[in-house]
Amino acid sequence: MRSSIVSTAPIASRHFLHPRHRELAVLSGILAASALLNTWNLGSNGWANAFYTAAVQSGLHDGEAFLFGSSDWGNSISVDKPPLSLWLMGISVRVFGFNSWGVLLPQALLGLATTALIYAVVRRRASFSAAAVAAFAFATTPIVVLLSRYNNPDPLMIFLMLAGLEAALRGAESQRIRWFVAAGALLGLAFLTKQLQSFLVVPALIVAGTWGLRLEGRKTLFAAFGAAGAFAAIAGSWLAFVDLTPSGGRPYVGGSTSNSLTELSLGYNGLNRVIDHRNISIDFLPEQFIGGQNDAGLLRLFNANFNQEASWLLLLALVSGAVITWTFRRTPLAPFAAASATWLGTSYFVLSFMGHDIHTYYTISLATPIALAVGLGLEAILRRPEATARRIVIAVGIGLSTLTSWLTLHSLDGGALNSTLGAIALAAGLSGAVLVAVPPPRAWINGVAVAAVATGLFIGPAATDLATLGHDQAGSNPLSGSVTKSPTSISRFLEDIRNNDPAWARETAFGGAPTANVLDLLAHSPPTCRWAAATFPAQTAANWQLASDRAIMPVGGFSGVDPYPTLEQFKALVGSGSVCYFIDYPEMDPIIASQPTTASVVSWVRSTYLPQVVGGLSIYQLNGAT
Repeated sequence: MRSSIVSTAPIASRHFLHPRHRELAVLSGILAASALLNTWNLGSNGWANAFYTAAVQSGLHDGEAFLFGSSDWGNSISVDKPPLSLWLMGISVRVFGFNSWGVLLPQALLGLATTALIYAVVRRRASFSAAAVAAFAFATTPIVVLLSRYNNPDPLMIFLMLAGLEAALRGAESQRIRWFVAAGALLGLAFLTKQLQSFLVVPALIVAGTWGLRLEGRKTLFAAFGAAGAFAAIAGSWLAFVDLTPSGGRPYVGGSTSNSLTELSLGYNGLNRVIDHRNISIDFLPEQFIGGQNDAGLLRLFNANFNQEASWLLLLALVSGAVITWTFRRTPLAPFAAASATWLGTSYFVLSFMGHDIHTYYTISLATPIALAVGLGLEAILRRPEATARRIVIAVGIGLSTLTSWLTLHSLDGGALNSTLGAIALAAGLSGAVLVAVPPPRAWINGVAVAAVATGLFIGPAATDLATLGHDQAGSNPLSGSVTKSPTSISRFLEDIRNNDPAWARETAFGGAPTANVLDLLAHSPPTCRWAAATFPAQTAANWQLASDRAIMPVGGFSGVDPYPTLEQFKALVGSGSVCYFIDYPEMDPIIASQPTTASVVSWVRSTYLPQVVGGLSIYQLNGAT
């Protein structure tokens, strides 16, 4: 018995140190860090983007509102995106209750799931080290952390895009058509999450599916048609269902000009965002905060509006993308490497050169291909450590990214701390880059190089993540990290409008704050009213709806620009007693002045009914005497 005990101890020790166990321990640590970042004090974000949360609330009250993603359960108008992401949140709140955690938990889990999927996708084809670096890079990207704690639809879209890439790769590797069908189906679901933004992965899917494809001609056609058919069946069926449903049997399609989901897909959520380069504002952003001209160009993603979100490793990823495409061109890794580089290049150029109608959080489209490219860049070094040329090129990318971190950290408010962090990042990163550039004469130098590079590359994202967790997020344009020193940055503008300067911008970005007296008025409005009130813009209507638990009509949709309801439609609804009150916001007049449909409704209410001032707001009772 004694000899048995003694002999098994070394075996157990060796078993514990087995590489599989080490991999599991590291992966568990990365996933734990991701879960912590995504859920720490999650409830502090409250209703987050009230525009989408109000739609989740509406789905709890009414099946039609759930199906179509209505802003209100009177079913006047839908949100400006398809409802797939809302359905997930709707299911969650039915399980966990209608509260901040119930709304945001699916987003946190999607961020965690994408981190795990990145690891699995890379590990299937490359080393453990490459997979771990890719997963960690994604999990700590500030825009990923931000939106994994927010209720915009982007986390679901990104997960589905990555899953579609994996399916296309599996199809090429196995030569089986069903994987291509799965890729098309997953792209269709991504389209139903955020429409044409999901197409940023399409060039990568084509590269992944065709590079090295050895199917005979007929099967190749079957694979192509199978993928296209699956996409059309999922995306097209929903477009047809919505557009063929009589307008009286569903809400108006928010964001469209013709009450059409197809037009919304191709226009507002499609080509308009890419090709519109007029000198216009970004939704609520005035021209002085974009310099009165388009900032499109190769350096856009490094300016004060975007640099904190996902650009920390962007230059390293771009360099790595070129290296891995060349290095692995004649290896089994070629489809994956080329697809990753293609996805990164497509996202980078589209975001850099698209029109003014761009939000900072669109940079989440970069996070996945950046992570893949960086992970595969490490793989290129690990496979041939003696290859000096590729080491030097990767080292240049490391140096450029640490320089980006230094410049970005110096551009932020925060006093000496950010300057100190920037200096540490620059010194460590450049030192690590030098060590990476030359094959080390001693093995221990590799450890020093890894530590230096990790410090240089990740100190900036880590500091930004902590800053993001340190303050609440709300409104239509959440931002990662700290306020910048630039007086014309979006972060500076949002800081100002949180203080109601100017008031019209706060109404659009965050929505008006409900007051107790008006809430009491709405609570006692007749239950026969389909809408307790109507108001504008949609963020304000959402705040009132969430606070009162009564349906509130957002006149003109998100920004007050949608042509619904028309004056005739609104008069008919008022005449039938469907709308109890109208909550007026005169400070929005400069915005609605150029929106004839909304302006005509507001003008008619003001000229027809007598206002009463309640809680400092002008309230019009529409179901009483004029």
